[in-house]
Amino acid sequence: MKQHNTIVRSAKILNVISAGLMFVTGLLLLVIPNLGTTTAQRILLGVLFGLTGGAKIFGYFSNDLYRLAFQFDFAIGVYCELLTLLIALLPERVFDALPLLISVYVTLDALLKLQMSFDARRFGMKSWVALFVTALFLCGVGGFAVGSTIAELMRYVATVGIALMVDGLENAWVTAHTVRIRAKKKNVSEHFGIEEK
Repeated sequence: MKQHNTIVRSAKILNVISAGLMFVTGLLLLVIPNLGTTTAQRILLGVLFGLTGGAKIFGYFSNDLYRLAFQFDFAIGVYCELLTLLIALLPERVFDALPLLISVYVTLDALLKLQMSFDARRFGMKSWVALFVTALFLCGVGGFAVGSTIAELMRYVATVGIALMVDGLENAWVTAHTVRIRAKKKNVSEHFGIEEK
């Protein structure tokens, strides 16, 4: 049990760190627009999605108490790692498509969090409304990022920067409020339908 709790705690910390890095990366793209035209951007985004993908996959296998925050993270973690491989192996070819790929990632992440809010409601979590509203907002941001990238409404660096900042904040908040380590409360397994070990 103690080892399991340590794994869940590590997954939670790792996901919060990757969410913080995502926010910082988005902020850098906003305040240093020229970063978007340099190799530094590709390195920064490659590291970001490599760490984010690893954190999400690790979280998926950590088996936290509610099984909410990480339940869809295997698929989206693999998507992040594929982005990292494309950035590393085909930097020139993927550069033009990168804003759209990142915007799709944010939109997909938002939709999965929207589904998570419905599951949180089924669990009886009081914070499901806040989860729903923030996920809905992120859906709007992701949808705008996709549309803006395709229609070239804004500079893609600003669009991607804003999307990453909002997604980073959302990931940190969701992880902090939905990941729970197994408690020693009586009947907790009955309430959540989870077998205690």
